[in-house]
Amino acid sequence: MELFRVIKRDARFALRFCGGRAVASLMTVVLVYLAVSLTHSALLFIFAPESSIEAFFETYYGSSTEDKIITLCCAVLYYLVMSPLFMGYTKLHFAFSEGLDESAVMLFDYFSSVKKFFGSVLFSVIYDARVLFFIVLAAAPGAGLFYFAQNYFPEGSDTLEILRISLCCIAVGLMILCLSLALIFVQRWSLAKYYYCEGNGVFASLSLSAKATKGFCTRIIRFRVSFFGWALLSFLILPMIWSAPYYFVSDAIFSRYLMERYERSLAQVPESIADDETIAE
Repeated sequence: MELFRVIKRDARFALRFCGGRAVASLMTVVLVYLAVSLTHSALLFIFAPESSIEAFFETYYGSSTEDKIITLCCAVLYYLVMSPLFMGYTKLHFAFSEGLDESAVMLFDYFSSVKKFFGSVLFSVIYDARVLFFIVLAAAPGAGLFYFAQNYFPEGSDTLEILRISLCCIAVGLMILCLSLALIFVQRWSLAKYYYCEGNGVFASLSLSAKATKGFCTRIIRFRVSFFGWALLSFLILPMIWSAPYYFVSDAIFSRYLMERYERSLAQVPESIADDETIAE
């Protein structure tokens, strides 16, 4: 689409001036994430060495009590460290999308005060919980039908076996359909992080995002899918250094476009009301 081409062109233009800072901020986020992951692995090795290797491949419920406690503590550590960092990363690229000459120090902006720090953590927890809730809700019907077909469907003749397999196929198809719809639905909150960076509250950001993305959820999906080729190239480290900043700056520009479009639609309402009042007079 023409809009997507314009956005990507503007992103490439912006990266001419902020590319170095975008790469530096990306590498900082990656290094901090690796540090948190290594901390998790080190704690498993120290406190549960007999099951540290197996726990990497096991599910949470299949691991030992020590593994569960360590995993839970590292999940808390992840939110305490990565949430403010991701929010600063978002704010920095949002500034790049506007052409502002911001320093990469903005990456640590949400560590500057207790209010900003815990606000960013709260935002991440609420956002992730809301998205996860709808994903699980969408997967539940198909998963429940599949579980029933596998464990409670009567066995016996070949006809029953064919019916069981057919029921499993229907369950998988239903799960894929519902998850696809849920994936489109949760795009309504894709602008929430940018609204939060502008100083709005957590729930206000989610509400504004839902309003600004109304009618654009499928276009947001198409926009992100258009970076699929770059995502494949990102399996190599060197392309990721370019493709990740390119994607995040493009996403910030697209998000700014949707936010400004929504603001313009709000500005037109008082004008129309004023015109009606003038005509009435």
